[in-house]
Amino acid sequence: MPVDFIQNALHIRLDSGEHRVAAIGRDENILGPVDFGWKTYKDDPDVFTFGEGLLAASAIPGSRRLVFCAYSDQWEGFYISSLGGAAHTFKHVGVNYVAMKGRAPEPSVLLLHNRGDGPEVRIEPVTDFADLWAGYDKDGETLIGIQALQQALLDRFGGDYNPRRVRVMVVGPAAAHTPEGAIGSNTIKKGAMTPVVDWAGRGGMGSRLFHRHNIVGIMVGGDDMPPDDGLKTKELNPWFIEHFGDKMTKVDMAGTKKYHLDPAIGTGGTFGANNHNLKDLMMTFNYRSVNHAKSERAVLHEKFIAGHYLAQFNEETIRPKNFDHCGEPCSVACKKLFEDYKKDYEPYHALGPQCGIFDQRAAELLNHHADAMGFDAIQIGGFLAWIMECVAEGLIDPAEYGFPPRDQLKFGDILGDISKFDVVADSLANARYAVALIDAILFDERAEIFRRGYRGAAQALLDAGNAEAFHRAVYLPNGEKGCMVPNQYWTPGMLSPMPIMGKYYVYYGTDFLPPDDLARKNVERMVYEMVSDNCGQCRFHRAWAESLLPVIVNDRFGLDIDFREHHFRLACEIYEHQGHKALPWPTRRIAEIMKGYLEQVAERRRSTEDVFIWPLRLGEDADVIEEMEGYWYAIRGGIERAFRLGPTAIGRALTPKQQRERYAVQ
Repeated sequence: MPVDFIQNALHIRLDSGEHRVAAIGRDENILGPVDFGWKTYKDDPDVFTFGEGLLAASAIPGSRRLVFCAYSDQWEGFYISSLGGAAHTFKHVGVNYVAMKGRAPEPSVLLLHNRGDGPEVRIEPVTDFADLWAGYDKDGETLIGIQALQQALLDRFGGDYNPRRVRVMVVGPAAAHTPEGAIGSNTIKKGAMTPVVDWAGRGGMGSRLFHRHNIVGIMVGGDDMPPDDGLKTKELNPWFIEHFGDKMTKVDMAGTKKYHLDPAIGTGGTFGANNHNLKDLMMTFNYRSVNHAKSERAVLHEKFIAGHYLAQFNEETIRPKNFDHCGEPCSVACKKLFEDYKKDYEPYHALGPQCGIFDQRAAELLNHHADAMGFDAIQIGGFLAWIMECVAEGLIDPAEYGFPPRDQLKFGDILGDISKFDVVADSLANARYAVALIDAILFDERAEIFRRGYRGAAQALLDAGNAEAFHRAVYLPNGEKGCMVPNQYWTPGMLSPMPIMGKYYVYYGTDFLPPDDLARKNVERMVYEMVSDNCGQCRFHRAWAESLLPVIVNDRFGLDIDFREHHFRLACEIYEHQGHKALPWPTRRIAEIMKGYLEQVAERRRSTEDVFIWPLRLGEDADVIEEMEGYWYAIRGGIERAFRLGPTAIGRALTPKQQRERYAVQ
């Protein structure tokens, strides 16, 4: 029996504290937080929104991500970022979405509560936030950064909340001093913070929250019980049995074994699976590895990754099964832990091998500090790796910017002879150097150009005549100042000119596709990834969620919506609004990454008829940037055509029969 399709939104004026709850009604153009965020943004780009999916109160695993939408100063356009598990607590506030406008008079925390009589809103000043970031004592331990601010807010205001239904989300010094700050939140169990931290990381949403709205934290919780709490596992099982031939938990565990534990490879989580599978495709030392032979990259992977970095992880995390979830009930338990450190692939790669770090103790030191300062790990990892190469190669004078001396850095190009590198001692030296870089960027006036963000710093060096340093940088330019460090996969999808980059709104398989085919796959992935985001669904469950969630939502709420067409229109609107801001790859290093892919990676994965199309149209003597610019324009042209063709340009989600066959194969 369908339930009423009722949604509401809490609108808050941060300057005055005025707020109201507005009923959205049966608006089939708003199916979730991305729809709401985009519609609100179109009406007023100054508004910052966040919210939950329609099924956040159900027992569906992974359905409780809290999705943030706003203008990103870092990306220079509309952006979507989500934080795992937080909607499990937010749902008790009693609204689907929140829209914040204006600027709080003082740096403040936004407190959202519901004691059963409707949403309560308080905006409380936190004028000592910088002192709290610097250090906060709790039970004999001194916390810093985002952990300190979360704990202080929990101590100050947590007594007003049910200790089992409260979550604190904060920004760190990175948000105050750079455009690349994230929103971080540790899960809370029985009123105490745990080591499991999750992020609305990509896109600099923490910086936007701080600089535009003067908000340093958001605290949510309450006693309101959502009316949809009746959708339990036993009521969900029939949908899973119809589509997959098995109950929900079994289907979910089969489709998420990479993120839990894959018996075939003896490891799991993004860190374990990717570090096992990537082998010679792993990029290291600020991407310099892409210019080396496959055999040299394979040796480094065998000795430093499989033989040490991954071996440590398997011994310390996988074998004892130190697993947890993101704050919502989920049997996948994708959070892989060792003591107080959560291990994921992309943070521990960008702030690991890309920075010349291949030892867990060293990587923990750097990742923990970057997290505490509130940086997006991928963005700061790429940024630091570039600076470290520039210092190591003598392209910038470290003393000029308050950086440590060059001799404290172990960042030589060692892929041809890895015996030059002590995997423990040199990793630690590089981690300590990178920590010192973070502190200098944030707090040393001499490093002012680096507080402009990655692209701003690279451009400043180029303007000063330092073209060689500029050409070692790896970022995707967007608009006049926008910038994104690509996700850490050696594939053209991750460097494509799509309207929102830094997420998985692209095809990132390593198999070669001609530009038009790659473009269509990129658009297809954007559409279906947006289905997950709009449902507040964790993408780790996408093997079943992309096809089944639309069925459940339609059945549950008595709707008849084609999710493919709906989200294609949404993606197309975003593309029309900002898709033309993307710029060609500007530096030699990015061109080398792409040329290396086409020559070394795609060559093993292309069909015979494709060989004559790409990559080398201009010949061996052509400038690599000019050569790869043609490839960039070919991908962009394909994206333009795919959006122009309409929803028929992309495939439909699999039918129930195809889903059952896929599940049987798995």
